[in-house]
Amino acid sequence: MSSEIVPKNVFDIVESQKKSFNDVLSNDSIAWARESQFAIQQLQSNSFLNTAAWGAPDSLKNAIVNVAAIGISLNPANKHAYLVPRKPAKDQKTQICLDISYMGLKHLAEKSGSILWVQAKLVYENDKYTNNGVDKEPTHKQNTFGEKGNVVGAYCTVKIPNGDYLTEEMNINQLNEVRAKSKAANGPWKDFTEEMMRKTVVKRAAKYWPSPKGEMNTVNKAIEVINEHEGLEQADLYTEEEQKEFMRMINDEIAFSLSAFMADSSDEKQTSLFNSFPKNYIASNKKKVRSLQAVGFEEWQSFTENVRELIKNEDVNSLNSELLGFEPYEKRMLANQLGEHDTNRLSELLKGGQND
Repeated sequence: MSSEIVPKNVFDIVESQKKSFNDVLSNDSIAWARESQFAIQQLQSNSFLNTAAWGAPDSLKNAIVNVAAIGISLNPANKHAYLVPRKPAKDQKTQICLDISYMGLKHLAEKSGSILWVQAKLVYENDKYTNNGVDKEPTHKQNTFGEKGNVVGAYCTVKIPNGDYLTEEMNINQLNEVRAKSKAANGPWKDFTEEMMRKTVVKRAAKYWPSPKGEMNTVNKAIEVINEHEGLEQADLYTEEEQKEFMRMINDEIAFSLSAFMADSSDEKQTSLFNSFPKNYIASNKKKVRSLQAVGFEEWQSFTENVRELIKNEDVNSLNSELLGFEPYEKRMLANQLGEHDTNRLSELLKGGQND
């Protein structure tokens, strides 16, 4: 006879996850006693959430375990993460998801130490916005108390430990494309549009942030959970050649090229590529990819500084040698790391060298 305890309600389901929660706990400040109570409070205060959890108990279990794996709290005072109901597709049961806010991503990124600070802001029609290059802070003058006009874009700027800045921008068309692909278009995107825009640009920017060497950044873990729960398109968004190249870089542990390839890939393409792994190897391969990305980013920082020095010395021969055989995604990665000024200067030097 089975000794398994049959849950009588969703609170029993929560309590049954104590061991699984503690087994994957990634942050000692996240305690089971508190988080289980926060989860129960959310379930008690929302009858629809409670009903959905009872109908899909495995999804509730996964959401609770993700709290521990990511290291983010359900404390409502922080506004970092929530348990939310989401219907993934027609004729499928409503699932319980761990939803992580823009403030939650900001908290995880700054706490990790990979960046010093991050800010994401929306740009409106009546603002004055100037891009000063990806390695410098943009100039953004807002009409704070007057008529703002419509949103025309969003940007995310971080300061990394070496003192440089990284800036990522998305115009309104790019933001709307992400919204259109999300099955949460009539949920969070409808009810919390500006929050979702900020979160979207942070997710895209995070691909260029440094990660602790040999580890999978908690921000990347959080982004994977967000993408899965927003129901981003899961169709194969890569070509056969891209998938083969992706696997080659993983198998040969080519961290430098892999980090550039992943940074150049949309969130949807990354999710689709991860889903191309054999089912039993998805988790282990994801971990290997993230580890290689962390190593690759460090290699890119060193490589970029070397290229900057060659640009400064106008050493065209060495530049041609360093960039020989670069793939398009590696060129885009370099441009992103160099910033607009140095990228333009590099282009001028290489063109000049071809004319000699």
